[in-house]
Amino acid sequence: MWKRSDVDPNKKYQVALCASPSGSRSHALHPRENGVPPENTLFLTEVVPTDLLLRRNFHAIAKAVRIVGGKQYCVDAHGIWLMMEEMSALEEELDVPWVTAVPPEFAPK
Repeated sequence: MWKRSDVDPNKKYQVALCASPSGSRSHALHPRENGVPPENTLFLTEVVPTDLLLRRNFHAIAKAVRIVGGKQYCVDAHGIWLMMEEMSALEEELDVPWVTAVPPEFAPK
């Protein structure tokens, strides 16, 4: 996650959807002019409106922008990003087509 002070209102940013080898999923700020995405980046969003970045509202960001290439994603109640196919399978209690080698680390029930 980033701090408000990391966001320069004069720059354009994307959000990197990252996944560690252990299954931890996170969001990272990615300046559009920076060619190298953050470590463990699987996907980059389109450019995100500055006000959403300043609020760090992951749910609103997921609703407002898509992943580069047009795919949509969502964020669960604990801030874990999921591809729509993953979320649909979880909701329908089906085998989940994880986009990573290991499932995300969900909060304990």
